Amino acid sequence: MTDADAAAPSFTLLIPAMHLPLGTYSPDVILGFVSASRNCFPRALSQERSARILEAAAREGIALVVPRGEAAVIETKSHAEDAARQLKAAGADAVVFYLGNFSPEIEDAVFLKEFDGPAMVLAASEERGDTLLHQRGDALCGLLSAALAIERRGLSAKIHYPEAPVVDLTGAIREIVHFRRIMKVVKGARHATLGLFGPRPRDFETCHYHLAAVHSLGMEVEELGLFDLENEVAKIKKHGGAPEIAREMARAVTGVPDDAEFVGRLSAYEKALLNFRERLRLSGAASQCWSEQEFALRHVPCFINSRLAEQGFPIACENDVYSLIAELLAQYASDQAVSILDINHTIPADLHPGLKGAPLHDMVGMFHCGNTTRKRLKNPAMKHQVIMKRVMEPEGAPDITRGTLEGQISASPITLIQVQDVGNRLRAYLAEGRFLDLDPKTFGCTGTAHLPGFRRFYRHVILGRFHHHAAVAFAHCGAILYDALRLLGVEEIHAPLPSNIPYPRENVFRSETFSTATRGDA
Repeated sequence: MTDADAAAPSFTLLIPAMHLPLGTYSPDVILGFVSASRNCFPRALSQERSARILEAAAREGIALVVPRGEAAVIETKSHAEDAARQLKAAGADAVVFYLGNFSPEIEDAVFLKEFDGPAMVLAASEERGDTLLHQRGDALCGLLSAALAIERRGLSAKIHYPEAPVVDLTGAIREIVHFRRIMKVVKGARHATLGLFGPRPRDFETCHYHLAAVHSLGMEVEELGLFDLENEVAKIKKHGGAPEIAREMARAVTGVPDDAEFVGRLSAYEKALLNFRERLRLSGAASQCWSEQEFALRHVPCFINSRLAEQGFPIACENDVYSLIAELLAQYASDQAVSILDINHTIPADLHPGLKGAPLHDMVGMFHCGNTTRKRLKNPAMKHQVIMKRVMEPEGAPDITRGTLEGQISASPITLIQVQDVGNRLRAYLAEGRFLDLDPKTFGCTGTAHLPGFRRFYRHVILGRFHHHAAVAFAHCGAILYDALRLLGVEEIHAPLPSNIPYPRENVFRSETFSTATRGDA
C-alpha cells in the first residue's frame, strides 16, 4: 500500500461522476436510515423511536430512504445484508445508522461493511423517567460495543460520530441536517474534476501542487496548457466571437469599456472556459494569470472569474490548485458562490474612527483582483490591475491589464479554508470571522476581516505551512467543513485555539496572553 492509498478514504460513493448545472452550488444527497435492535430488547422500542425521527425529518424536508420489510430494523446478519443491498440499489450516498436500543454490535458492523459508504452513527437517549422500568434502551452502553466492533473491522474512517452521538428526537434531527450538509461536501469533492490551465507562474512557487495529494480526496485532474485556452479563444473569435456574452457583460457592472474589441476579448475567453467546462465536465478551473496569460490573451481574467464563480464554477488564479480545491469545498458547504482572496495586509489604526480600541491584531485586509461575485461587493466596477500595470504597461493608459472587478466586500459572516500538501496527503485550516462594513481605502476587490485569534493563528499555524491565498465562504460553515474533511481522510486540520491554550512551540513567555500570568505582574 502506498502513502496515497493510505490517505484515501476507504469507501466509495455509489454514483457516476458528477457535473453540476450552472447556478447550482452543491450536489443533491440521498440519505438512508436504518435502525438496529438487540434481540433481548423490545424491537418495538427501536421501531417507535425510528418512526418519530422519520416523521420529524420529513417535516424538515428531508426524505430518508428506509429499507423495506424487517431489514428496516437490523437484528440479524441477513437483515444487515438485505438493508445494505436495498440502500445501495436505491442510490443512497450515505446512511444514518440509529441504535434504537442496545443493538447487536456484530450485525451493526456487518451492515456498515456491506453498505460501503459513509455513515453517521447515532444512539437513542432515554425519553422519560416513567419509562425506564419497561422501555429502557441502553443505547448509551450499546454504542460503546458498536464502535469497538466498527473499529476492529477497519471501518472507522467512513464513520461520522457527532460530538454528542447519543440523542433525543431534537438532537437526532439536528445531526441529520448537519450530516446531509457534510455529505454535500464529501460527494462533491469525490466527484469533482479540476481543469488546470498551466503552467504555474514563475513568481508564485508556493502555488505548486502534488497530484497524489489532490487524488487523496478523490478528485480528478485535467492538466491542460495556456496554449489550449489560446487555441480555443482563437477558434471562437474565428467563428464570430460570443456576442450574447458580450452584451450581458456590458450590462453587468459599471466601468466596462465602450470598446467592442476589448469586450470581445473578454467574452471569447469566458466562452472558451465554458466550452472546456462542458467538454471535460469540469467542476472548477485554475488559470495561469500572471503574467503570460495577459500578454497572450490581452486582458486580465478577474471579471470573468467572478462571473463564473457566481454561477458555481470557481476559477482560481495563478494555477493555484489547492485554492481551487478549497473553493469547491467551501462552495459545497455553504451552498453559495465563494471567492479566493489573499491574506494581504494589516489594518492601520487610523483607517476608520470606529476602530479605536478594536483588536487590530486580529483584523486583516483581504484582497484580490476581482474573483469575488459582484453580488458581494459594494459599488462593483471594472477597472485595471494596478500591480500588473506597473510591470507590464508602465507607460500610457492600461490595455492588457484591464478586466478586474473592484469594490469593497460587503459585511458578511465568513469562513476561511485552505489546503496544502504534506507528502501524498493534504492538511487544512479553517477559521471563522466576519467582513466588516469598512471602506478599505485601497484598490482591488478588498475587505476588512475580523478573525478572532488571527495573529496567533497566522504565526503558529499558517506561517510555513500554507500559502498566501485562502478560499472564502460567505457563511459560517467551519463545523461542516471540519467533519467533511475528516470523512475525506484529511487528518491534520487546524483551527484557531482559544486564547488560554498555547500552540505547540509558542513562546508563552513572550505571548501577551500568557506572559503576565507567568511573571506574576501586578
